[in-house]
Amino acid sequence: MTKQDIIKAAFIVWGRNFYTKMNLSDVSAYLGVTKPALYRHFSNKEALLEALYVDFFDRFALFLSKNLPAVKQQQSRKDKALALAAVMAEYFINHTYDFLFFLNLVLGQEKPGRVFKQELERRGLVFERLDNSRKEKGSMSLLRTVMVTVVFAVALVHIRKNCQIDESSEGPVLADPLSLVTGLVEHGLCSINIQSALPDFATLDETFKPLCGYCREGNPAAGGTSGQILSALARAIGEQGLSDASMNMVARKAGLAKSSLYSHFASKEEMLRQLFLYEFEALANHLEAALALSDKPLDRLYLTMRVVSEYLRHHRDILLVLDWVRLQRIPLGVIIPERAMQLLSFLRDLPLRSFLSDWDELTLVRWVLFLVVNQLMVELRHEIDEAESLNNLKELYMYIVTGVNGWKA
Repeated sequence: MTKQDIIKAAFIVWGRNFYTKMNLSDVSAYLGVTKPALYRHFSNKEALLEALYVDFFDRFALFLSKNLPAVKQQQSRKDKALALAAVMAEYFINHTYDFLFFLNLVLGQEKPGRVFKQELERRGLVFERLDNSRKEKGSMSLLRTVMVTVVFAVALVHIRKNCQIDESSEGPVLADPLSLVTGLVEHGLCSINIQSALPDFATLDETFKPLCGYCREGNPAAGGTSGQILSALARAIGEQGLSDASMNMVARKAGLAKSSLYSHFASKEEMLRQLFLYEFEALANHLEAALALSDKPLDRLYLTMRVVSEYLRHHRDILLVLDWVRLQRIPLGVIIPERAMQLLSFLRDLPLRSFLSDWDELTLVRWVLFLVVNQLMVELRHEIDEAESLNNLKELYMYIVTGVNGWKA
């Protein structure tokens, strides 16, 4: 057994659990050796985890170094972004465990973009700027948004493989998975005439204005002791992260005994699920009012994004919880209530491109929410004001609908 054997085993064993459970006993059992045998190579779990970081970025940087010259040969920012998306997607589609590592341990960090950039620069790779000339921190970024798209679409590719994660999955998982990823990046969701079909943003913003205050309100039904507990849970996760937000911490923040929590909820997972049901019910109330402003699907998509953005900007704890959940596999089942999904059924009336014809409403909702939450988290870190946030939202809408092709020159 070599050091590399242990590293490869850890990628597989810990990756299968989405890095929610990492111990040396599981790795040794997979290799069929005793746990002390691992200590001849790694003194503890932290040392092995550090070796995984080095191994991942070494191999990933080597792959990129072979492919970046073709990216740099592209003339426009859009073409470079699309070429880079294809390179990233190709790697992660064909390296399941590296993707799981990247998704959970790289993107799960507080400042994933900085970590990613620094690790590659240590290995001699520097990404040139692909964005427009505007440099304000927290503004919409073409490179960042494209990379987030790649993450979502590659995850979807692997999900469609029914999460069949084993040694044999280190290869193409669909007939043409790369086209799914690059098609979403290049073209977005819709097939439209940009000049004639896009919403009149100014008119929609004016009609939406009276709803702004209303869309920032929480769910009045989330009251009493249960609501108190759920609010404490959101604060605990926002401050400590999902894994470190213990039941003891939630109890302290709620001003209750720990036993009182269990008289209302059987587990933290049940609390988290109920928290989302409450919050999405509040969003459904706001969404119903906003969707009454227009019956056009493309208008309604923008209004939906406005409701979500207004609500989450004024409910920071819920935004932070959503950010944790979107990057980690948590067995909560479908956390969007049926009423909300009924309101969002208009998504099926969008002029979807043919390669997205099999996307259901839930996939579309998750895609839009994934991008909105990502952008709001960037804005939160840089304290972006509401006016700039609204500009970002319109640019994000354009990207979702038209992809890189619709990005401003």
